Amino acid sequence: MAVIQKIRDKYAKLAGGVIVVALLGFILMDYGKGGGRGPSTTIGKINGDKIDVNEYQAVVDQKETEMKRQSQGQPIDDNTQAQLRDQAWTDLVNDKLLSDAEDKLGIVVTTAEVNDLLTGSNPDPTVLQAFTNPQTGVFNPQEVKSTIAQLKKDPQRKGDWQAFENSLIKRRHQEKFNGMINGSVYTPKFVLDDINNSRNTIAKINYVKLPYTLIPDAQVKVTDDEIKKYMEAHKAMFTVKDATRSVDFVAFNIVPSAEDSAKAFADLAKIKEEFTTTTDIDAFVARNSQAQIPVAFYTKEQLKSLPNVDELMSAPAGSIVGPFYDGSNYTLAKIQETKTLPDSVKCRHILVGLKDPQTGQEKLTDAQAKAKIDSIVAMANGGVPFDTLAARFSDDLGSKDKGGEYEFTLANRSGQNPLAPEFGDFVFEGHTGEKKVVKTEFGYHYIEILSQKAPTTTSKIAFVARPFNYSETTNNALYATASQFSGSAKNAKMFDNLAKSKGYNIQSADGLNQNSFLVNGLGSSRDLVKWAYSAKLGDVSTVYTIGDRYIVAKLSSVMDAGLAPVNDKTRPFIEQYVMKNKKAEALKNKIKGQASLEAIAQSQGQAVGTADSVNFVQGFIPGVGQEPKVVGYAFFKSFNANTVSPAISGQDAVYVISLLGKTNLPAAPRDINMERKMQDYQLKANAAQMVMAGMKDAAEVKDQRSDIY
Repeated sequence: MAVIQKIRDKYAKLAGGVIVVALLGFILMDYGKGGGRGPSTTIGKINGDKIDVNEYQAVVDQKETEMKRQSQGQPIDDNTQAQLRDQAWTDLVNDKLLSDAEDKLGIVVTTAEVNDLLTGSNPDPTVLQAFTNPQTGVFNPQEVKSTIAQLKKDPQRKGDWQAFENSLIKRRHQEKFNGMINGSVYTPKFVLDDINNSRNTIAKINYVKLPYTLIPDAQVKVTDDEIKKYMEAHKAMFTVKDATRSVDFVAFNIVPSAEDSAKAFADLAKIKEEFTTTTDIDAFVARNSQAQIPVAFYTKEQLKSLPNVDELMSAPAGSIVGPFYDGSNYTLAKIQETKTLPDSVKCRHILVGLKDPQTGQEKLTDAQAKAKIDSIVAMANGGVPFDTLAARFSDDLGSKDKGGEYEFTLANRSGQNPLAPEFGDFVFEGHTGEKKVVKTEFGYHYIEILSQKAPTTTSKIAFVARPFNYSETTNNALYATASQFSGSAKNAKMFDNLAKSKGYNIQSADGLNQNSFLVNGLGSSRDLVKWAYSAKLGDVSTVYTIGDRYIVAKLSSVMDAGLAPVNDKTRPFIEQYVMKNKKAEALKNKIKGQASLEAIAQSQGQAVGTADSVNFVQGFIPGVGQEPKVVGYAFFKSFNANTVSPAISGQDAVYVISLLGKTNLPAAPRDINMERKMQDYQLKANAAQMVMAGMKDAAEVKDQRSDIY
C-alpha cells in the first residue's frame, strides 16, 4: 500500500499507459546496433540495415506516379517534388521500424487475410466502394476476382495492381500494430480518482506579481559562459537533431532591358498588317502567338484584368487593337465578331466515347460509335427517360449518375480546361430545348440544352501574345556583373561591404537541410545546398544560376547535429532564457526576508491581487493568465492555507502567493467505466504515434541521400 500511495502522490497527474511504455521497451531492445560504411549505392542505414538507392528511388517513382494520376497528368512542381522525396524516405524508415517491431511482436498478415480483404465477408473499404453496385448496394466478390485476373494479364496494369495489393497489406500491418498498442492502454482507477478530484477542486489565492519588466534589459548582462552553462543544463531544448546551414545571398535578376522591350514591341507591330488581312485566323495565331489563348467569345468580366478592356469590348468586328502590354506579354487582339450569348447554360448529354479513358486505347471505331449514339437517340425519341439512358450508356463518369447534367459559364468555354469547341458552340449558340448529336475529340455526344441565363454582350477575339525575353547581350552583361561581385568578395566581411556599397539587397535562406533541394526565396537549387555543406563558415560562392537569377552566396551559419552553437543567429534566442532567469533571481533577492505579501508588494510598488476559481487542470489564474508553475504550487499538498510561498519564477513574472482556501465543487454522479473509456480514448488517439516516435528516437538512422542526390 505504501508503494501505491507514493505513486499516487508523485504521479497522480499522469494519465495511464504504463503497459505502453513496457511494450515500447520490449520493441526497442537491440536498437542502436549498426554496421560500417556501405557502398556508394547505399543512401542510408536503419539500425545497420542498408537502404539501396534503387529501393528508395522506386518509392519516389511510385509517389510521383500517384501524384500525376491525382493531378490528371499535371507536372509536379519543385516544392511538391521535394516533399515526395522526403515522404519516400520517411516511409522507408517507418516501414523498416514497423517490420522489426512486428517480427518481435509476432504480427503477420497471411495470404488468407489478404484474400478476405479482397473477396471475403469483410472487404477493405476501398475494395468495397469500387465493387459495390450503386443501384443495389450489393458487393460483388466475383467481379473483384475477375478484375484481378484481367489486371494480372495486362503487363501495363499488372504493376498497378501489385502496388495496390502491397498498400493493402501494409495498411493491414499498421492496423494490427496500432490495435496491439491501443489494446495495451489502460487507465487505473486511482488515476481517474485523482483527475476527478483535480477537476472538481478550486483554490482561492492572494498573490503579488513582480513582472520581469521591472528590471530593464540594459541592466542585465549575459555572458557567453552563462549561455553555455544554461544550454548544458537544458540540453533537450537546444539539441539539434539534423545539421543545417544558412546562407546570405545577392540575387541578380535576369530581366529584359529597355532595348529588349522595344525590340519585342517592334517585332509584334511588324505582323499587325498581316493579322488584319489574314483569312485563316487560327493558323495565324498558332504560328505567331507564344501564349496559348483560345480564340473564343469573351465577356468584359473575363477580360477585366487587361488595361484596355473597354477598348477591346467596344472595338468593331475586323479591327485590330494593340500592340499593348497585358502584364506579362506584348499582345495584338483581333475582333472577329460581337454577339449576345448566355452567360451560363444548363445542359445534359450522353457520351459514346471512342477511347477507353483509363488506357487511351480505342474501344469503338467511328462508325460503331455513331451507330450506338443513333440508337440511343432513337430510344430517347421512343420515350426512354434521358437519365436512364445516361446511367446505362454514357461514358462520361462525371455526369452519368446525375442524368448527364452540367452547368457551364462562358468562362468554362474558353478558360482553363475549356469545353470542346463543338460542344461549347452548340450549348451556348443553340437555343433552350434544342437537341443535337455533336462530335468532338472525345466521341459522339447527344446533347439537350435545358436552360440559358443572363444574356450578355461578347466579342470573339483572337490574341497573338509574345512574352518579351532578355537578349543574350543582356544575359551576358548580368552574368559579368554577378561574376565581378563574386570575384571581388573574398570573404564574408567583403561580401557585406561590397553589397552595401553597390546597393545590392542581401537576402537570407536559413535552415538548409543536407538533403534539401529547395532554398527559401530561391526555389530549387540542389547545387547551392551542396556548396553550403562543402564550404567553410564565411566562404563566398561562385555564381549559381537559379531560374532567371544569378546568385552569389556566402555561408553565414553552420549548425551541426548536437548542442547548438552560440553565434549571431542563435544567441538572441538563447539569451532571452538566461536573461529571464537572471531577472528572476534579482527580483527574488530584492524580496528576500520579507514575510508578508503586503510587505513585498509595498517594497516593490506593486499591489496584492486576489484570484478565485483557480483550477489545477486548467493551469490558469483569472486576471493574470496561464501560469502552470504558480497554480501547481497552490495545490502542493505541503502548502498550507494562510502561509506565504517562496518566490516562484513564472512565465512573465516572479510570483509570491498565499492560499486562502480550497473548495470542492458539488460532486456529480460518477460513471467510472465511462470516465475510463473517455480517458483511454484520448490516450489511444496518439498512442501508436507516440510509440513510433519513440522507436525513431531509439533507432540508429543514417540519412546519406546527399551522397548521391
